[in-house]
Amino acid sequence: MIGYMNPNKQPFHNNDRLRTLIAEAGVTQAAALVIFNRGMGVAAYSFNTFKAFLVRSDSTKFRPLKNELLAHAEKEFSRAGKTT
Repeated sequence: MIGYMNPNKQPFHNNDRLRTLIAEAGVTQAAALVIFNRGMGVAAYSFNTFKAFLVRSDSTKFRPLKNELLAHAEKEFSRAGKTT
């Protein structure tokens, strides 16, 4: 496997942490995507790509979440918790 599909290139715990952020926020996946995409402009993610971060790691649709995206999610979900 090459590219983003290679699970050895990125730890799965980033994806687990994103799932935890969503659960702690108590929002739907659609609402979580809105929070996640804040500040991303044209680089915003589609719902299908976002869902690929949330599926089980043994799914063919799985995409590992990069460290930079997890940091962005942590920041945005923290902000969302302060305003809701």
